[in-house]
Amino acid sequence: MVTSESAAPDAKRSASGSHGSGSHALTPVRPESTPTLREHALVIIRHAITTGDLADDTIYSAAGLAKQLGISLSPVREAMMSLVAEGTVEAVPNRGFRLVPVTREDLEEIIRIRALLAGPAVEALCARATEDPAASESALGDLRRHAEDALAAALEDDTIGFMTADRLFHEHLLEHGLGRRAADISLRLRDQSRVFAAHSIAAIVDAESAQQIVDLVGLIEAGRSAEAQALVIDNLFYFRRAEDL
Repeated sequence: MVTSESAAPDAKRSASGSHGSGSHALTPVRPESTPTLREHALVIIRHAITTGDLADDTIYSAAGLAKQLGISLSPVREAMMSLVAEGTVEAVPNRGFRLVPVTREDLEEIIRIRALLAGPAVEALCARATEDPAASESALGDLRRHAEDALAAALEDDTIGFMTADRLFHEHLLEHGLGRRAADISLRLRDQSRVFAAHSIAAIVDAESAQQIVDLVGLIEAGRSAEAQALVIDNLFYFRRAEDL
């Protein structure tokens, strides 16, 4: 059964969108600021969703969730309302919150939309790497670091570590390639999909997915746009690999 994909730091970054003449200029990622209590609670709740600690068919009160996760009530309530706004969680009047059910058809639709963003982002990154390798090295270094972190976590059977690094990789891929708005749209869709592999196969699926994004950075650096676009789209279909094992 497909349940939960993403839980990772709610990295709040913005970009200022400068573009070079005729080239696919990349927008720098703003350094992370100290997370607020709401953002900290959001990180913990996303992790709980990722690991299946929060079930689709259960209604959670803010107070009960705060006790379960060991964090303060007010930030939990604020975090859950943020997830309601994103479409990951729904409010149940006078009772609490529950995860919005996700069907296989929902997953297919979500990935198709994310692919519409990821493909052009990768194309832009490949063009920049070909036209101005020196200028693209910062963005590539950022992506390479997250990809290597994802692979290291997957090889250690660290699901949360893998999902955290993988989420950051795809966030920065979109932000460097197309800008902050595209990254926000893709992250919101990702968080709605909530796909993770069963524990018995998670290490295998996570390692395959992590190796793909490591390879993807190499393809981007080499400017091999068609191959890179095909690979990033295949990588987005994480849930299919989980189903096939």
